[in-house]
This record gives sequence, C-alpha cells and structure tokens, in this order.
Amino acid sequence: MALSFEILCATMHQKDFSKIKSMNIHSNVVFANQSDENSYQEMNFEGCVAKMITTTTRGVGLNRNFALLASSKDVILFADDDTFFYDGLEENVVAAFAKLPKADVIIFGMDYSQNGQVCESIKVPTGKLPFYKSLKFGTAFLAIRRSAYLKANLIFSQLFGGGCVYLHGEDSDFIINCYRKGLRIYTYDYVLGVTSKDSSTWFSGYGEKYFFDTGALAKFAFGKLAKPYMLYMTFRVRKETEVNSIKRMRLLCAGHKSYDNLVSFDEYKRKVSANHW
Repeated sequence: MALSFEILCATMHQKDFSKIKSMNIHSNVVFANQSDENSYQEMNFEGCVAKMITTTTRGVGLNRNFALLASSKDVILFADDDTFFYDGLEENVVAAFAKLPKADVIIFGMDYSQNGQVCESIKVPTGKLPFYKSLKFGTAFLAIRRSAYLKANLIFSQLFGGGCVYLHGEDSDFIINCYRKGLRIYTYDYVLGVTSKDSSTWFSGYGEKYFFDTGALAKFAFGKLAKPYMLYMTFRVRKETEVNSIKRMRLLCAGHKSYDNLVSFDEYKRKVSANHW
C-alpha cells in the first residue's frame, strides 16, 4: 500500500487558502497560521484536504508543533510559506521513502531564487547523512515518517526561531534531537522546489544578534561540545559579516552565558550599558 502524504506549512496572517496556488500544492496540507484570532478551517481540493489552524500564538517552533499535532498521514513534509514546489512533489517524496525503507527522516535539495531568478541550488546525494553534515539544513528540507516522530516524541523548541527569545536555531535543535532519539536520517537526490531569498521575517544578516543567539543555541544543543562549535562559528561566516573576530567570539560567549537565565540580546545590551554583565 502506498504511503499517504501531507505538507505541514508554517505561515502567518492568512485569511484564506490562496497559499495552495502560490506554493503549487497538490497534496494534503496543514497550514499552521499565526494571526489575530483562533479558528479552524477546512476545504477539499483536487481530491485532497487542506486544513488551516489559526491561533494568536507567536513563535515558529510553537506554530510547527500545532501543525504536527494536526498531522495524520504516513509521511509529513515541513514547509515554509515562501516555497514554490515543483510538480511531482508528492510522488517523488513518497518514492524516496519507498526506496529508503530504513529512513525515518529524509532531507532533500532546494533551489533558491532572488529577483525571480534561481541564484543557488542545494543538491544532495542519496545516502545516509552523517551528523556533522546535518546542521546546514533547515526544516523545510525535511520529511519524516509520522510514526517515527510519534515514537520519538519530537517537538520544536519554543526558545529558538522567529518570534522567540533567540531568533534562529529551531531547525538545528530538531535535527539534533532526531539523532539523539536514534532516528535514521538520509538524504535523497531530489529538489523539492524553489524558495525566495528576497525577504526574511527574521534573518537580517550576520550581525551582533546572530552571534549572540548562536552562542545560546550552542549551550542548549551541544553541551560539552558548545565551545568547539562556537569557535567553528567564529570563522564559518567571517566573509559574510562586518563583526570582527574578537567581537564575534565575545558575543558567542555572551550568548552561551545568557542561556541559563534566558537573557535576550536586547536585555544583554542593557546590562552591558549599565555595567551589570
């Protein structure tokens, strides 16, 4: 029997199901929609079911958790609402799990566009994914067997990601937890679609807050390996930031320290200004 499939899309301020067309969706889909009301909508299209769970909550991790709770199919694919899926998405993702029966999680490729043109293509070979290569992938690259997610009791962190204390890292944390729970993660040579790089709701470049938040993520996710990871992050984006290397490390260490009391970057700056750090 063929595996059933659905897309779980995190979005905001949607009033209708127009994302189905703009994202080229032809599958079952759950939209977790953060807005200014609490409501539930459902519609049928092309023999599929679209659900929209609208809440007044904030934070991308919590939003994805609502989508997970509403999921019901064998294979679930996470999505961001600025992705346009290529034709044949469901068939190719389901085929990947059929060809990789040991896989609990599969990471796929993704194209990126700017000003309407594909500017970057991230492709992956088919095979098992080692941990050290896994953290460069976001949630929108990832599909998981629902049975594996349920057995592992996985959730997205509410501390990291857009709308949270620390503005990135929920993807890395989720993937790390997949490994910790013993899930088998593979890559598969198929490109899901194209995602726009023209705008981002949270990423504003590799500025001071980025390094501060990365330090907090290191403490949360890596434990005793946090400091080697922080040293690596000091140099990884050195060509893409105007923050000098000494300040990068200082901010990473400050973020690492901040995690114990969940001190935000803005609060950290206030404490520094008042000589209380």
